[in-house]
Amino acid sequence: MNIMNRNMMTGLVTGSLIGATIGMYAVTQMNNGDRRRLMRQRNRMMKKASNVVKGMNMF
Repeated sequence: MNIMNRNMMTGLVTGSLIGATIGMYAVTQMNNGDRRRLMRQRNRMMKKASNVVKGMNMF
């Protein structure tokens, strides 16, 4: 693995950790109604994504 790939991988991992941390902080600051709304939206997105993958016949 050369230096450029290693630096890119390090940046991706660091960015992912920062994003996850900020996301967790944002969720803790939400009230219950906002949290429920977010969960409903996430469930809808997951259903749509699973339908797209099923339509592609990949799995």
